[in-house]
Amino acid sequence: MPHLLIESPQLPPLPAEVEGVKFLFKAGEMIGVESGNYRYFLKLIPKGENRYLLKYEKKTRPLLKELKKGYLAFLQLTGAQIIRENISGIKEKPLSPYLKKIEEDFSDIDIVEIGFGTGRHLIHLAREYPEKTILGVEIYNPAIEQVLRRVKVEGISNIRVINYDARLLLSRIPSNRLEAIYLHFPVPWDDKPHRRVINRPFLNEVFRSLKVGGIFHLRTDSENYFRYTLEQLLTYPRIEFQTRKNFNYKTISKYEERWKKLGKSIFDIIISNWEESPPNRQQWEFEFEERLCNWSFKPLVYDRFVIHIEKVYPMEGGGELVQGSIGAFDRVERVFIINKEKPYYFRPPAPIEENFLAHQELKRVFRCR
Repeated sequence: MPHLLIESPQLPPLPAEVEGVKFLFKAGEMIGVESGNYRYFLKLIPKGENRYLLKYEKKTRPLLKELKKGYLAFLQLTGAQIIRENISGIKEKPLSPYLKKIEEDFSDIDIVEIGFGTGRHLIHLAREYPEKTILGVEIYNPAIEQVLRRVKVEGISNIRVINYDARLLLSRIPSNRLEAIYLHFPVPWDDKPHRRVINRPFLNEVFRSLKVGGIFHLRTDSENYFRYTLEQLLTYPRIEFQTRKNFNYKTISKYEERWKKLGKSIFDIIISNWEESPPNRQQWEFEFEERLCNWSFKPLVYDRFVIHIEKVYPMEGGGELVQGSIGAFDRVERVFIINKEKPYYFRPPAPIEENFLAHQELKRVFRCR
């Protein structure tokens, strides 16, 4: 983690600005910073007499070049002396133009693959449909980095990649947009079926985001997962799907090669969508009307989301900085609220429904009475 060990910082009253870096406020050990298009926190932690560790709050980290700029501006602002640092030799990996964020627009996506692993099938799709934009959804960074390297080396321009939970990501896709969704060899979670990607809310999002005639393809080596999915599908009053066992597919992952050598069976379910869905909501407003209070630090658990207030820092000059987590169980999001007469999020939560529902409940529960 890039950090500085510094001596005798003299922090003036905030807000202040140095070389285009704005130091907005101080709340406890947290210092709100704005630089370029980024908002993040620096943490000033005592480490002995006149010694402090200066580091960033990891959930708000900006690009390394902006962080270095912020550190240098802080030294100018406070006159602090460096005792030790570890940032000089750190180089940041360049951001890929094909790596998407959840806040971005997804209206140009044609095909989605969930859990692409080594990327063999994802790249096959990109080559088979060069005129289509393919989105790969994955939660493991090594897999994402591997695919982005291949995309760059092989000159593939129609792949986009995102690190996010697919059960939430689909809500960002406009209705009736996708031609196909692929879910190949998901983790079976036989001991924890609630963690499976497929459930009724997920399938509802699949049908909503697919265009008429679009397909959803599940391929699995788990007979339990296959039967579980069939049970989910048969709860729908009207549905069309086909099943297959041990049919060859146009591209084979290294795991499938291994399983076939072991004599395992491979199951397919291909679902066709024939219903047109109404437009879904793409924008969510995360606004506050009045100051919050009555804080409780006990996690609040609901059917679709959680709220957990973790810390409340008094702000110099009045108000509070509230640190907490909100959102869906599988993608809880760290948030910071500047709690003044009209509160606001230091950085708005991702625009998904579970976050919005948690935001609405947070306003209700912590309303000043």
